[in-house]
Amino acid sequence: QSSLCSGSYAEFGKQWYQRRVRGLFDCVNQRTILPVDDYLPGAILPPHLSPFVKEGGYVPPEQVELLSRDKADKEEEEVVEEKKGEEMTAEDKRLAVMAMPKKRKALYNKMIHSNKQKAKEVNKLKRKREEIETSRAAKKKTAA
Repeated sequence: QSSLCSGSYAEFGKQWYQRRVRGLFDCVNQRTILPVDDYLPGAILPPHLSPFVKEGGYVPPEQVELLSRDKADKEEEEVVEEKKGEEMTAEDKRLAVMAMPKKRKALYNKMIHSNKQKAKEVNKLKRKREEIETSRAAKKKTAA
């Protein structure tokens, strides 16, 4: 059993743990109770995960793990209905863009450009993360 307070009450038969404040905020942000061991004094804190993750942006691997766990929990609770969506072919998209008025076409092109810029930024952050992980692994090998 995990709790956010410190102390021990023998008459109640419960053990309470001291926890860092960031553990409380991470629990609130994730809307679940996270393991106490990660936030004990002296323990190495897990990476901070923002609750404001935008769809299509960079998502750290730890956040992906939590999101997939949340999705699995929701799927167990609810029956998900499959939506049948029709995707436009490349030819249909090209024709639709040609039929757009000039103002809407300019807006559409700006949207496409910003989506490409976001994708570049996400790829850049992923490459940085991979480089950091490989350098950490190399340091661990040389230290061992």
